[in-house]
Amino acid sequence: MNTTFAEYKDRHKGKKVFLIGNGPSLADTDLDLIKDEISFAMNRVSLIYNKNPDWKPTYYLFSSTNVMPSKPWHREWRSSVREAVSESRTTSFVASKFRSDVDPEGIFKDIKWFDSMSEIKPDLQGNIHPACFSTNVVERIDKTGTTMNLALQLCYHMGFSEVILLGADLGWTHDTGTKSDPNHFVKDYVAEIVRPEKTNNQMRNIHSLALAYFQKDKPDTAFYNASVKSVLDIYPIIDFES
Repeated sequence: MNTTFAEYKDRHKGKKVFLIGNGPSLADTDLDLIKDEISFAMNRVSLIYNKNPDWKPTYYLFSSTNVMPSKPWHREWRSSVREAVSESRTTSFVASKFRSDVDPEGIFKDIKWFDSMSEIKPDLQGNIHPACFSTNVVERIDKTGTTMNLALQLCYHMGFSEVILLGADLGWTHDTGTKSDPNHFVKDYVAEIVRPEKTNNQMRNIHSLALAYFQKDKPDTAFYNASVKSVLDIYPIIDFES
């Protein structure tokens, strides 16, 4: 059970939220413009904090194996995650399976750990199972494909009526974890994209699945993609600065 999510049921009913992806276009996005808005961010987003001194996410999500010692870049990832969870203006939700990697000393008392997380692996073409979206995150939340999936399920749980994406670019290209990362907002982000065609398909499928659940259960919820540059085409495109 994810009891930590229970108190957030419909907490933001009828409100607007920004979901911050980590695509290249985030480098050209003035996040200070949404400093007074509710937002979700994830993974190594703290690398952009200095560039946006007034903005910090309302919520931070982390559920990635990139902090595990088996990854050659685990120290860099751990440093970014620890910076994010130490931000006093942010509520941090972190998968408890990574507790020993993120906070083995128990320093970060405000982290809200969640336990029940499924991950139903996409097939080689990036197709996903309908169970990859959970409508009851207290019982189970699903990570499949992307941490953004957690954010989409929490939007459903928290009752937002308008969801706007930033830095959700897609268009992934092959990278083996180099310091010339073409897929994120800084070149030293460091993340493997071994099968970019599969990754693009599964990411798009995650968004399509989430949208289908919202349209069925919460049809009045509006979705928009305000990313500066994006090939994610399932949401209406709007201009962020406008």
